[in-house]
Amino acid sequence: MKRVKIVFIDLDSTLTKMPGKIDIKNKIIINRLTNMGIHVVINTGRSLPYTIPICKQFCTSNYVITSNGAEIYNYISKKEVYRSIISHENIEILDNLINKYNLFFTANGIEKRYTNKKEDNKGLFISESLKDIDDRIAQVVLESYNLDNMKQLRKEIEEQTNLKIANKTKHIEENKLLYYDITNNDVDKGTAVEILCKKLNIDLDRTMAIGDSDNDIPMLKKVEYKVAVSNASDNLKKEANLITLSNKQNGVATILNELYIQLNK
Repeated sequence: MKRVKIVFIDLDSTLTKMPGKIDIKNKIIINRLTNMGIHVVINTGRSLPYTIPICKQFCTSNYVITSNGAEIYNYISKKEVYRSIISHENIEILDNLINKYNLFFTANGIEKRYTNKKEDNKGLFISESLKDIDDRIAQVVLESYNLDNMKQLRKEIEEQTNLKIANKTKHIEENKLLYYDITNNDVDKGTAVEILCKKLNIDLDRTMAIGDSDNDIPMLKKVEYKVAVSNASDNLKKEANLITLSNKQNGVATILNELYIQLNK
C-alpha cells in the first residue's frame, strides 16, 4: 500500500453509518491523508449538491465523483471535469415513463436538484415535468411504492440502449419507497476513476477503492487495492482483495489507518 496516491470511497453504508453522518474517526484519518498529499475522493450515487457539503466538512480531495460516475467536479475551483448528460430524447422517454407509472422523480442538475414530490423535498426545486427542466441532467432517480410498476419500469429501461439502471433499492420491504438511479449506459464509477486518475496523472496501480454495493464493482475493478466493508454485498466481496470492518464499526477508518502506517514506514 506504500504506493497509493489516491483513494476512492463510496458514501452510503461505506463511509457513513446513516445517511450524511460520518464518524469523527473517519474525519481524522481522511484529514491526515489529505495533509500528506493523498487524494481521498468520495465516489457516490448521490448528487453534487448533497455530497459537496460532506466533502467540505470532512476535508476530502478537491474532487468528487457523484451520480454513480456521471459527474466529476472540483468543488473548490467550481470547475467541471466530466459530465455525462442525458439527452433531450432520453429525458422525454423518462418523462413518459414517469407519467405512465405515476412515479416520483429527482433529477440531478449541475448545482440544483429537481423533483415532482409534494413532500420530502427540502432543498429541491419543484418541477411537475422532467422535460420542462432547463438544466444539464446527469442522473434521474425514479421512485414508487408499487413493486409491480417498478418491475415493469425495469423492463422498459432495459430496452433503452442509451440508458441503464446504475443503482437500485437494496432491500425491498413493505410500504418502502423503491428507487432506480438512471444514467447514460456508458456511465459507471470505474470509468470515472479512470478519467480522474488520467487528469491527475496517477497510475491505476497506485489506487485504492472502498465500497459496499454492486454499483461499486466497476470502481474496484479499476484499482489496485480493492476493499470491501464487511457489510458489503457478496458480489462485491468476490471482487475485493481486502476486507475491512463494517461501516458501523468504522471499517473505512480501519483500512485508512493501515494505509497511513504503511505510507509512513
